[in-house]
Amino acid sequence: MGRDVVRTADQPTIAVLLFVNMSGDPEQEYFSDGLTETLLHMLAQIPDLQVAARTSSFAFKGQQDDIREIADALDVAHVLEGSVQRAGDRVRITAQLIRASDGFHVWSENYDRTLDDIFAIQDEIAGKVGQALSVSLLGAKEPAPIVGVGTENLEAYDKFLRATAEHVKGAYGSLKASEGLLKDALALDPGFLDAKTLLAHVLADQWQTGLADQSGGLDSSIRLLEQVLAARPD
Repeated sequence: MGRDVVRTADQPTIAVLLFVNMSGDPEQEYFSDGLTETLLHMLAQIPDLQVAARTSSFAFKGQQDDIREIADALDVAHVLEGSVQRAGDRVRITAQLIRASDGFHVWSENYDRTLDDIFAIQDEIAGKVGQALSVSLLGAKEPAPIVGVGTENLEAYDKFLRATAEHVKGAYGSLKASEGLLKDALALDPGFLDAKTLLAHVLADQWQTGLADQSGGLDSSIRLLEQVLAARPD
């Protein structure tokens, strides 16, 4: 998700930094990381907005560098950062869009909601950031439409976030764990296209690493991607 950025004078650029887990529980890291992944994916859909690649922006996880130094290293004009605190069925999220040239906030918001509102919160954050960038800087008449994570099933979404966290570890065991979580998510919501897409990546990775043969890995991956493209041609 995301792409390498080459800054131009008339094209807004942004990096999405990993939201800080403020829950006091390292086991909740998957949730804050997954929320960040989702926002990066949503912002990458905005035409003419250049979004720094995940591997580049996430490399600053846990570091206390000045925002302007991070933006300069990533060659972006704006940075989206925030924090997540999850306790029981409640979640508190802080998000802020910062202009790198002077360190000033372009937009910021605090959300204190129930976990059931997580999809609306993601939509609002991506929408507000998209409006701030695409309308004010690109001169668009209205914000570009952004497709969210693609499910309203909270349990399926939670499994998707856990699967994402396992997948990025890149270990043999984590690939199998990610596969199981994604299949559980799809059992809960068969129309969850983002989970289906990630499962296709996981199966392809299993084939490439020798964990699965061509039939169980590559061929299964292709069939899943064909289903996704049939449902979402764009």
